[in-house]
Amino acid sequence: MRRLLLILLPLLAPLTAAAQAPLRLCERWVATVDDSQHIVLRWSPSPDERAAGYNICTGDTCRPYAVIHGRYDTTLTCRDHSATERHLYRLHVFDSLYNPSALTPHFGNIVVSADIPRCDTTVSVSWTPYTGMPGGVEHYSLTARMEPQQDAFAELYTTDSAGPLAYSFVMPEWATRVHLRVQAVGKDRRLVSTSNTVSVERGTVDSAAWVRIDSVRADSLHSLVLVHMPVDTAFHGGRYTLWRSIDGSPWNPIASFSPHTPAYTYTDRDLQPFRDSLHCYQLSVVDGCGLNPRYSAARCAVLPEPPPVQWWLPNAVVAGDDANGTFLPILSGLNGDLYELSVYDRSGLLVFRTTDPAQGWRPDADTPQGAYAYTLRARYIDNRVRTHTGTVTVIK
Repeated sequence: MRRLLLILLPLLAPLTAAAQAPLRLCERWVATVDDSQHIVLRWSPSPDERAAGYNICTGDTCRPYAVIHGRYDTTLTCRDHSATERHLYRLHVFDSLYNPSALTPHFGNIVVSADIPRCDTTVSVSWTPYTGMPGGVEHYSLTARMEPQQDAFAELYTTDSAGPLAYSFVMPEWATRVHLRVQAVGKDRRLVSTSNTVSVERGTVDSAAWVRIDSVRADSLHSLVLVHMPVDTAFHGGRYTLWRSIDGSPWNPIASFSPHTPAYTYTDRDLQPFRDSLHCYQLSVVDGCGLNPRYSAARCAVLPEPPPVQWWLPNAVVAGDDANGTFLPILSGLNGDLYELSVYDRSGLLVFRTTDPAQGWRPDADTPQGAYAYTLRARYIDNRVRTHTGTVTVIK
């Protein structure tokens, strides 16, 4: 037996020395925050074949937090730790006999905070430095996603590890809400820590309860479009704006009004029936800060085919006759904003003038018989101004 021990001792000596060697700790570790706003700890597997698991502790005094059995399970989600609070973690490796390795240095999550004063558009952002990045932090990157137009985060600001760890910016006019987060990128580019995501929106003091268009109606007889909109009379902080798009053109503001009456009707006379076909309208309103515009659904009207441009002017009237005693030109397809009819006697004196297409010249019994000259200027729906001249004979 003694001879056998003498033979085995040289063979067991290396094993004993290996068992007594300290366990090798993992080389990389990082704390990050996932899209669900949970703190997630990740580390590289220990290169030591004796590793049987990992022990995680938290706080300055390193209170026990979690034990992970298995060498390759290197992720822990801390669902009971708020991502908006600063936490410090350390971990070590243990073998099958629970012999521990040395502890890692403290490493913790980044906490971002942001603020925007009421009725302002300047956002102030700050964040805590990343602690315990192996090899050190190379730079911080502040990223933002702004609603309603952006779908992904984009870099807004970057700074090296010395900071400053704060940034201020003005929200674009179209943005109503912004989501912000920070990434700490290690000098070992494989190590990236992402902070919590914080969201801020433009402050408001009041907002309209609704914004909509009830009806849009084209009136081909008078060449206009009527747009009817209900108004929230309990809201007095901002103004309503009516927008128009013609045949798919960009939206342009055409009217602005305050909510003083329960309803507002806009008459759109800016029509070109021979050129335009589809007139669309949209209503918007800002809040009491003049910010956060809200838009109604668009409503459209199809302009009907314009009536043909025609005219007929009588060449004689019977003075004092009820049926045939009025000189009244009959015109179709008038635009309506220009109509001037003038009648002159043989000496060139003006005997009648009107700007009303429905009013004609009615000579009385004292009007001398004979020929009278007339001039008629009118604008038609094809936007052309036509001048008609001639004579009308007064018969008794």
